[in-house]
Amino acid sequence: GEIGLRRGTKLGPAELSLAAMMGYSQLNVLIPLKIAIIGTGDELVQPGEYLGPGQIYESNTTALVGLVDAMGCEAMKYPFVKDDLGKLRETFDLASRECDVILTSGGVSMGEWDLVRKLMEEEGEMHFWRVSIKPGGPPLFGLWKGTPLFGLPGNPVSSQIVCMMIVFPWIQSICMYDGEKGPKLFEKVRVKLLQPAKGTKRKVTLRRVKIMTINDELVAEVPLNQGSGNLRSMVDCNGLTLLPIGVHAEAGDIVDVLWLK
Repeated sequence: GEIGLRRGTKLGPAELSLAAMMGYSQLNVLIPLKIAIIGTGDELVQPGEYLGPGQIYESNTTALVGLVDAMGCEAMKYPFVKDDLGKLRETFDLASRECDVILTSGGVSMGEWDLVRKLMEEEGEMHFWRVSIKPGGPPLFGLWKGTPLFGLPGNPVSSQIVCMMIVFPWIQSICMYDGEKGPKLFEKVRVKLLQPAKGTKRKVTLRRVKIMTINDELVAEVPLNQGSGNLRSMVDCNGLTLLPIGVHAEAGDIVDVLWLK
């Protein structure tokens, strides 16, 4: 009477072999969600193109494609949209027809040219704007012509963290992934800090840390440079603290950390 494979399990060689051993020649599986990825901003250029004064290479959509794939979904990357309200509207319309979910990068803060927020406020169905996490405070969520849309921040680190903390749990729920055997982006563990980790008064603080094992104990280094544009830190680190609102951690404290997969 034991259940061999639970609903929401990610199927790999071992799972497929078990199903075959139990006599199943076919399995009912989830059709992966199609997720549109749309980058925005005048100051950004695509890798390989000429980099002019005041411009930077666009990297967020590349990271989002990888995260969407790790979520067990199908990424559909759309042509980059400059700061043009009409072009952005056209791209939203196309993505809403072709995809199940829309992810945007940039254009969600309070500036005059934050057009994703402006368009959603004026013509979409906004459900929320801003969350109490650091980094990654200004994301939005709503519906564009019935299609769920997540507006992610433009800062590279914030974009990835918001995707992991807000978009993935939503997808996990919608797709009914098994909490233990389904796709995962991180695992919560307890670690001892080797340096202090400063919290914030009004937000949950997600400091990047490097988790390692010393003398059979999980410990974590806390780098000094925690800027939301420091993309190198996402390469060098493999974890994020979960410091509650108003909590500061000292060296030697045991804290909750998300161990990134």
